[in-house]
Amino acid sequence: MKQIRYSLVVALAIAATLNASEDLGLITVESTTIDDKFDAKKMEVSNTTTLKGSEIEEYHAENLADVLNNNIPGLTVRKNEGDSNKIHIRGVAGEMYMGEKPGVAIVIDGVPVQERAGSVNIDMDNIESVKVIKGGASYLYGNDALAGAVVITTKRPKAKNEGYVTAESGSHGYQKYLANYMGSTENFAYELQGSYKASDGYWEDSDYWAKSFNGKLQYYIDETSDITFGADISSRYENDSGSITHTTYNKGTGVYTNNVETNPTSIGEVGYSTDYDIDLSKYFITYSKDFDNNSNLMAQLYRYEDTTKNKSGKFDSNDDGVDDDHLTNAYANTLQNGLKSEYRMDGEALAYMVGLDIARNEEDRNSIDRVNDRVRGTLYTIGNVRSDSSFTEDISALYGELKYQINDKLVATANARYDHMEYDYTNNLTSDTWDKDFDELSYRIGATYKLEENSIFYASISTGFRVPTISQMYAGDLSTSTYSGTYVNNTDIDTEKTYNYEFGYRGKNDLITYDVAIFQLDRDDVIGRSSGNYASTSGMEIYYDNMADVRNRGLELSMNSDRSKDFYFMFNYAYLDAEYTRYDEYNLIIYDENAGYRGSGGTVVAGTYDLAGNTVPRTSKHSIYLEGNYWATPNWLLTAGVNYKSSQYADDMNLVKVDGYAVANLKTKYNLKVSDFDIELFALVDNLFDEQYYMMPRVTGDRNEDGLYDERDMGLTVNPGRVYTVGLSVKF
Repeated sequence: MKQIRYSLVVALAIAATLNASEDLGLITVESTTIDDKFDAKKMEVSNTTTLKGSEIEEYHAENLADVLNNNIPGLTVRKNEGDSNKIHIRGVAGEMYMGEKPGVAIVIDGVPVQERAGSVNIDMDNIESVKVIKGGASYLYGNDALAGAVVITTKRPKAKNEGYVTAESGSHGYQKYLANYMGSTENFAYELQGSYKASDGYWEDSDYWAKSFNGKLQYYIDETSDITFGADISSRYENDSGSITHTTYNKGTGVYTNNVETNPTSIGEVGYSTDYDIDLSKYFITYSKDFDNNSNLMAQLYRYEDTTKNKSGKFDSNDDGVDDDHLTNAYANTLQNGLKSEYRMDGEALAYMVGLDIARNEEDRNSIDRVNDRVRGTLYTIGNVRSDSSFTEDISALYGELKYQINDKLVATANARYDHMEYDYTNNLTSDTWDKDFDELSYRIGATYKLEENSIFYASISTGFRVPTISQMYAGDLSTSTYSGTYVNNTDIDTEKTYNYEFGYRGKNDLITYDVAIFQLDRDDVIGRSSGNYASTSGMEIYYDNMADVRNRGLELSMNSDRSKDFYFMFNYAYLDAEYTRYDEYNLIIYDENAGYRGSGGTVVAGTYDLAGNTVPRTSKHSIYLEGNYWATPNWLLTAGVNYKSSQYADDMNLVKVDGYAVANLKTKYNLKVSDFDIELFALVDNLFDEQYYMMPRVTGDRNEDGLYDERDMGLTVNPGRVYTVGLSVKF
């Protein structure tokens, strides 16, 4: 394996030398991390999907999750209120459900953006395209691209003068207003957009709003080069996510209450984290130069800032057994500064791309007590600074792609990336510091074989990695938890890695375009907490380590008919078998009124289990989306879609299974022209038959504290049911 890796690096260097003075012309490099204008899926060696911004806009969806879940097999999006989403690819990290990153690189305008808890905060009305790369993608994007990458390119100026406005209204007080204008001169092009979106939310205290302004200015230096300035500034507020306990238990009366039936909107529930105030700002400058020898140079400077304030931790203020407040006020400020540059050359038999990625990131966090609380004899008072830390991440990386046409039918591709990462962490309360360096090499090798012009086989092996964090290695020194066990350090955690093996076939005929792929994704040395990620009790020693191995196997199929016809359809299917191949110790946690340190009760370990062979929770074996579109008249489009998910387990032990569901959606739009205005009227009905299903079901122990472990211990969010949206868009 090591010999293969070194060979890839040498090959990239040789390619750069060979092509310095040779015009080769036909083979193109698909991969780029700065701009998607070179995208050409036809010869990609991995399963990728690209959605245009115009396709996304056609859905008039409140949330990006509604678009991605339908259009891309093998991808699932955990839908939150507003524009915050967490994306999973091929079931990776399905076992995690709190604030952990899901192992997917979120790339916005070329930059892997480290937004809060791995979620995506993006104004979906500012999207030019979304490209999803499945399988390990660290060969392009480095750390944490275990399962792939979601590459979002925001809108770019066009050589035209036009604008449009949109207004939408819907269920639960949903409203959205947007204005966009683009203009151009001989030497300049620009685009400006402002938007406002808000909703009262289906669940109690689930209201949100978002205000966003973004713009780009492109200056054409000459016929072969340009420079683009971009800015995106937004303020957001997000509240609770509507989580409830499936069935609560009253210890005094012995009465159970099924909250799914009696309280689906989570009235009176207090979420672990809520009241998020988020300020995002993104600035970048991109330079592009085309040369006469079919080559191109791009360079980008960027600065991203994410400032988030929220309340965290549940708290029972009057000791009545019901959480009604939050323990702390949390603050986090993340800065990303960097430089990326790529040089690429396309040729007749050989093409290549080489890139440089330099990032200097920093983060400041603190947590301040907002209530008085006594734990284990220690009094925590209002205003007490519970934690205050600073963190820096320095990344220096070289990467590249080499593409070689062996003959008229066979093209081979190799990618490689070398990352040097330096991490420094400071506890500002004690002035203690910790640091760690990592050196990682990731790669992809693959090939395409062209049977005919529109009939292509492809195969590849790709890798991903995630290094352990300072807070994981030094959990004993850094943990501020007061309600779980005692954390201890473990500095011998190995890097978590994925190996994705894939074989596929894509083609096109007079009726449909299709792509089918089979894959196996091996995830080695999964990093997690000892005895289960969320299974901890008072008095236990807890540490982070390489706790498990996982194997995900599956098949993904997409079919699309000709969109120029009066009737056209889309069909997506994904089969996924996600299994623990190693999970040595998992603790089953049960409530025991005679144990613990708060009040009259606590928790105990009811058994330790080997979970090898178990299915990873929150992964459905079968996912289907079918959509039909019919132009009833040249101006009137009718659309019907069905989204199906099969059953899934809610726990690692596979003792609690959640039924699958199917949801039907309808939408219609009508286009007309009045004078110089293009007008579109649209209406949507999501979940037409008001199907009730659970969002993110999870069980890790005796949540309702009745001394048993069963379905009633699930934490979950009940879906909002039938939702209506109507709107108007005017282009001028």
